[in-house]
Amino acid sequence: MRDFISSSLHIARSDRRNPKRQMRERRTAQALIIFGVVLAAIELYVILAGF
Repeated sequence: MRDFISSSLHIARSDRRNPKRQMRERRTAQALIIFGVVLAAIELYVILAGF
């Protein structure tokens, strides 16, 4: 029971995020996605250029 109460309090606290932190996390996620896409494109180029 105690774990349930502490976990529900933790969830309630995590919902109230700082808007600046959310924006930073969103930008970080977008940068990682772009990096992954660019890396995949480079890998495809290297693989296809090798043949």
